[in-house]
Formats: sequence, structure tokens, C-alpha cells
Amino acid sequence: MTETVGKLNFDFNHVETIILKKERKENSSKLASIKTNSPPPVRLRTQRKRRKPRVLFTQEQVLHLEEYFQQQKYVSNAERDELARKLKLTPTQIKFERNFRLAIQSVPKEDYDKSICFRFRDDQIATLVSRLFLRQASKRFTGANWEEIEFNRTQKGKPYLVTPSGYNFGLNTSHQGDLTVFASSCTSEVGVDVMRLDMSRGDKTADEYINSMAKSASVDELKNMRCQPTEQMKMTIFYRYWCLKEAVLKATGQGIVDDLSRYDFRINTSDRYKQGSFLTSTTLLVDNKPQPKWIFEESFIDGNHVAATCRTKNLPKNCTLYCNSDAKIFFSKVDFDFLLNGSSILNPLPGNGIDAYNNFLQKPKKN
Repeated sequence: MTETVGKLNFDFNHVETIILKKERKENSSKLASIKTNSPPPVRLRTQRKRRKPRVLFTQEQVLHLEEYFQQQKYVSNAERDELARKLKLTPTQIKFERNFRLAIQSVPKEDYDKSICFRFRDDQIATLVSRLFLRQASKRFTGANWEEIEFNRTQKGKPYLVTPSGYNFGLNTSHQGDLTVFASSCTSEVGVDVMRLDMSRGDKTADEYINSMAKSASVDELKNMRCQPTEQMKMTIFYRYWCLKEAVLKATGQGIVDDLSRYDFRINTSDRYKQGSFLTSTTLLVDNKPQPKWIFEESFIDGNHVAATCRTKNLPKNCTLYCNSDAKIFFSKVDFDFLLNGSSILNPLPGNGIDAYNNFLQKPKKN
């Protein structure tokens, strides 16, 4: 088969929509998950009010939903709207509840168990989506059935495909803020990272925050951050550098390293880094030595998130980008319908997952 390079992202704020964009008729498909060095939180901690337990459904509604969803099939729009009318719920509630319960049963038990350990529902969803991204992409690339796909992880935690064998494409995911992003490449060396542009830094100015993280940046990077004219631009450049460092470490599979300042990224200041931009001009030096093997694709996805993908420059001949190295593959938004297409049950839960769903709703959201 012809392997492709692709990118996708899942937006938690728009779980009911799907928008697929293609550039130069290139295929889009992206995913994988691993976290390495994460910057410390910069938001001011506030006292949380204890939330009252939420009761999502009445007993009558639960019985109706159990009867309706026991077949493990998708609900059409007309069926969803009629069910919502009968149970006095919104169509979005019905669809998300249905998809969530299917999703938590469409990943292996160990992946489900890991996802429910998180305190916040945002983190549980992000972890779940990462696992679905990996499986859906592998299914599309190999043609294998959902239940036939198996993954393993390197010693540093990077996922790779075990079954079916004989494939060498790479997969990687990242999640932060409102997005989970996925990237794939025709070789195993691919990494992706996304960061939310969180401008709140407690009582620290941008310069103070950058100074507190100075050990992770090179002299040139620090100079570039500090010379920006506004607080917002300084922090945007900081997160831009952070994404680049994470992406290359995930591509190499190194994970956490002691000295991030060894990784010196050189940004072309003549390129405009703004919402919707797609840049490939950034280069890397490690211990002052150029690293020409890497291509860095930087994306300013929306007004709140920046991302970077790292992949090798030399690709096999059957790869889409081998023939058209200038092709731009942008991130595309997907939803649960895309992630669960062709899925099967790997982790059957009691009551078809109704208790797991209600437990999920009891968890707080992040601010």
C-alpha cells in the first residue's frame, strides 16, 4: 500500500462536528500519544468550590437508554432527535452519551483503566481520544479489522504497531488545552506536540516566567523571546519553542532529557507566525551541530493553540510526500464518528457503560 503523512485534531468543544480539509488533494490522518517534558502550570491557582454530585438521568431515562443502546449500533439523526424528545434531553446529550459509552468499550481494558484514573474529565477524554486515534489510523493504513490491531510501547513509552506486522509508519499524539492532535509519517520517526496559549501566569510577567524556564532554552531562543514587543507575543514564542522541543524528542523516542537548552531552534523571523500559518523554515542545532535530517511543520491551529510536528526529511518512494515534498498537510478536525468508524467492542462493560458514563460526568472540568 502507499503510506501517507497526515494530521488530525480532536476539539473537545466541538465533539459533534467534523470538518475535513485537504490541501492539494493530500490524504489527512493523524494520531498517537506520549507526553515528555511538560512546562509547569502558569495559571493562578484559585480555591475551588466543592461541586454537588450531578444526577444525569432519571431511572426512567436510564431504562429507555439501556433498551435503545443495547444493540451497540449508531443512532441516526432522526432516531436521536426522537429519543431526545421522548426523554426530554438534547440531541447533543444523546449523541455524546452514546459515543462516549461506545468509545470506552472500543479500547482495550488497560487503556480504559488508565483513562479513568484522571481526576478531570478533560484528561480522561484526551487519553481516550489518543488511543482511538492510534487504532483508527492503523486500521485505515493497514486495512486490518479493529480487533486485530495491537500496539506496544518502547522503553521510553512511545507507541508502535505490533499487529499486523510488516508496516513501518509512525504514529504520535499529543493533548493539551482543548485539543488532542495526531500525526503520522511513512517512517517511525515522527513526533507532534500541541500547547494552549495560556497567557495567565499568576503574578509573573512574561519576562519573569521566561526567566524561570531559562534553563530549557538556548541563548538565541531566550533572546528571541525577550525581544518581542508584547507580553502575549513573548509567551506565544515561548510555547512555540516548547512545542518544537517536545516534537523532536518524541520523534526520536528519547522522552525526558536533562538539558533542553542543547536543542537550539533557529526561527526565520521574516516568516509571519499567526493563526492559520503553516511554517517549515525552522531548523535545529544540537550541541551547536546542525541537524538537517529533520523537517519541522509548525501550525498556529487557532487563536488558542499552537502545534509542531517533527519528521525525517528522507522518506520512502511510496510515500505521498516523496513525490511532492512541498505539499502542505494541515490539521483537520474530526469527531467521535470518525474515530469510531468500523470499531468493535474490546472492553465490554456492565450495563453497556452507563455507570462509567455517569462516573465520568461526576468529574470536574478544568478551568
